[in-house]
Amino acid sequence: MASVDEKEAVRTQLPRLAITVLDHNDDTSATSAQPSRASSDKETVDLDNAFLVEYKGSNDPECPLNWPFRKRAYTTFVYALCTFGPQISSSIFGQVTTDIAEQFHVGQLVATLGVSTFLLGVGFGPMIFAPISEVYGRKMGVLVPFCISGLFAIGCGAANNFQTILIMRFFQGMFGGAPIANTGGVLGDIWFPQTRAIALVCYSFVVTGGPPLGSIIGAAFSTVGKDGWRWSQYFIGIHALVMSVIAMLTIPETYHPVLLADKAKKLRIETGEWAYHAPLDELQFTMSEMVTKHFMRPFAMLATPIVTCMSVYGSFVFGILYVGVVAVPVTFRNVREWEKVEATLPSLGMCVGIILGGSLNIFGSLRYSKVLKKTGGEPIPEERLFAMKIGSFLMPIGLFIFGWTSPREYHWIAPVIGLTLLATGFLTIFQGCINYLVDSFSRYSASAIAATTFLRSCCAAAFPIFGRVMFTRIGVPWGATIFACVAILMVPIPFVFYTYGARIRANNPYSKQVM
Repeated sequence: MASVDEKEAVRTQLPRLAITVLDHNDDTSATSAQPSRASSDKETVDLDNAFLVEYKGSNDPECPLNWPFRKRAYTTFVYALCTFGPQISSSIFGQVTTDIAEQFHVGQLVATLGVSTFLLGVGFGPMIFAPISEVYGRKMGVLVPFCISGLFAIGCGAANNFQTILIMRFFQGMFGGAPIANTGGVLGDIWFPQTRAIALVCYSFVVTGGPPLGSIIGAAFSTVGKDGWRWSQYFIGIHALVMSVIAMLTIPETYHPVLLADKAKKLRIETGEWAYHAPLDELQFTMSEMVTKHFMRPFAMLATPIVTCMSVYGSFVFGILYVGVVAVPVTFRNVREWEKVEATLPSLGMCVGIILGGSLNIFGSLRYSKVLKKTGGEPIPEERLFAMKIGSFLMPIGLFIFGWTSPREYHWIAPVIGLTLLATGFLTIFQGCINYLVDSFSRYSASAIAATTFLRSCCAAAFPIFGRVMFTRIGVPWGATIFACVAILMVPIPFVFYTYGARIRANNPYSKQVM
């Protein structure tokens, strides 16, 4: 049996489409096809290939890429709703921290740790569940952890002390991080490169809209009473449990190697010929190998220039999204003295920006489709950075506008416009980073996304804490200016990779398969 090193390229790539298994009704019986112990190595290899189960041609309806459009769209929508829950949960807690601080006699800043511990959990979770999804399939690596996260959310709502809240929030985030990191791999399973980016945009509308909407929902729960914060957690838990059950019952497995392994198993049972096998069956997995190779791969990839730069940029803008969620209540409740729920409504401007950014990404995807036609379908990851280059300027512009129009003498629409531009830049940059990583590391896309999820979750965990302090101490204008200046320093990243990305990928062991 082959080792993982010998079959590594076979396991995660899209299965070859030309090989067809021997029909079990062939005149040559399975017994007569078996070679003797003295058979040559060539005959053994031929026998292995003969019973190797793969897709029957490029139009095989069993291949998820060839599923009907409605089925692929439904799968995308359900996985997006699964990811929507953890994204809401990441910010819903921030609006109920006042009630928690009063009930458990802790400071307001300490109560905010519930947001940070959740986001830290989101960072660590994908490092575990992304490799699992690449070995045992998407449903095992996404839906099972997501269901468990719902149980921890209910446990958080029932907590009787602040320490339990922090523990529950961490594990809620750790298991809830599975759909955040692995759904990108699901979309890669069911959408061709020409349409994948558009599917990612539609998926991102639901996902990235979670934090702004979570802020509004959390503020609404805080008006229920002293136990409003508990119901906010019950809401998240019920959503996770219901969606995980719906997904388990209505969504089929999408991971190609697992589907082929199931097909081989079915053939073995139907024909009685136990030689049928899939590429995944040829691999041996040990706990040591799972830890050293699969669980450590995201960390190893994080040390490569492509993943480092894209992860740092994506993490920064992701942190800015949470800074915006924090800055909106500070600006409109503390400075403009709006009511608690009304003070979070300007976050809807960020949702508008996400839609605009998505539209810009769709335009970039249509442009990329034309590029693919010229190259005969050969992926060029650098062409994914077109919209990202535009967004890199929109984010600092939005930060400057939001910061310096936050005082009361300016009309409220001015900072909302700033938030809209900020969110537009955020989505184009964030989506550009994801698209570039998926195209650059097609075989290891889940691990690449897990690496950037880890880093961005660490940033998002820290940003709400010092962001709240920064905006309160030095004011919204100067706080936004500091972030805008950092955003300006990162503007060259998409331009550098657009020009030199192909050369950098040529020296990267994880991305050579797309060269």
